[in-house]
Amino acid sequence: MVFWFVAAGMTAAATLIALWPLLADAPRRVASRAEHDVEVYSAQLRELDADVERGTMPAAEAATARAEIGRRLLRADGKARLAVEGGARGWQRRGAIATVVAVVALVPLTSAGLYYLYGAPGLPDLPLASRQSPSQTPDPDVGRMVAAAEERLRTEPGDGRGWDVLAPIYLRMERPQDAAEAFRQAIRLLGSSAPREAGLGEALTQLADGEVTDEARAAFERSLTINPAFLPARFFLALDLSQEDRHEEAAVAWSQLVEMSPPDAPWMQIANAALADARQNGGAPAADADAGVAAPGPTAADVEAASQMAETDRQAMIRGMVGQLAERLATQPDDVEGWKRLIRSYRVLGEDERASEAFQTASRAFAADSAAGREIAALGTQLGLAAQETQP
Repeated sequence: MVFWFVAAGMTAAATLIALWPLLADAPRRVASRAEHDVEVYSAQLRELDADVERGTMPAAEAATARAEIGRRLLRADGKARLAVEGGARGWQRRGAIATVVAVVALVPLTSAGLYYLYGAPGLPDLPLASRQSPSQTPDPDVGRMVAAAEERLRTEPGDGRGWDVLAPIYLRMERPQDAAEAFRQAIRLLGSSAPREAGLGEALTQLADGEVTDEARAAFERSLTINPAFLPARFFLALDLSQEDRHEEAAVAWSQLVEMSPPDAPWMQIANAALADARQNGGAPAADADAGVAAPGPTAADVEAASQMAETDRQAMIRGMVGQLAERLATQPDDVEGWKRLIRSYRVLGEDERASEAFQTASRAFAADSAAGREIAALGTQLGLAAQETQP
């Protein structure tokens, strides 16, 4: 019997603790933790913008981190609002004390009755590991949280922080029209900053299917006016010059971007290839030993880095580099590393037929028993191309 009294007392105490906020004198204390989280996430967003402006964090990583922090900020803000409103309603609701007392009494009695009917007091304990199953908790529904934030912004359109959080999330969700509007609202309410202006320019570029429009270029230029070292804006302005076939100016812009970027910047290989292309089309040597510019044609790292760009920009840039590499290998077929890059690039682009043709051409360019021939054969086996070569 002692066990039952102890269990009932512990259950009553736990229930009372859980319902204590209904009796608290200051309902806002309930929201203190969530409000603290809101401040922490807001500070993280400011620090993230500062890191991007200093160039210590790549823009692609910053966009991903900003979207994740924004998601957490929205959830914490919602919790804070619900906690304050719920606590206030609980305190003002008539009969709150009577409800607490009733619950404290009924929960232990109901639990004891159910356990007496359905429990198994004599069953030996089981190790925790044998009772746990893989978590079935789904990932947070970002779309639902974004919808909730949109609903709040419809009633509070002056919430600049809300627009600032939603804008990069829209960009990651490939909703450029909404992203452009959110960036405009954030700029109107919170003022211009290099990331906001560059984000607006990127959204407008996505809307134009990868073309840097006049309005987008103006946004990127405003970003550089605020922070001349903001590298994402420099990337798109250099891309604009390449798109307009202003090769000499593009070569200067790409060269400056390469010099200012950290070695591990996600756009570095793309910028090197674009610089080589601009120099070649502008009449200058495509690659200088002193400049350390990579030969045209993407490596696997180039293609992976390009995944951080907008779809249209990424496809145009990769296909341009692949075409340059294919043309060079047609006149210089003894470059085994070039053939390997070309074959991999075609596979990444989903052009399996061209990948097979490039593999067969490379196989004929090198003796089968040579080191280069063995490398090509190994790559074909790895990519599933060796069997295609032997098919009649």
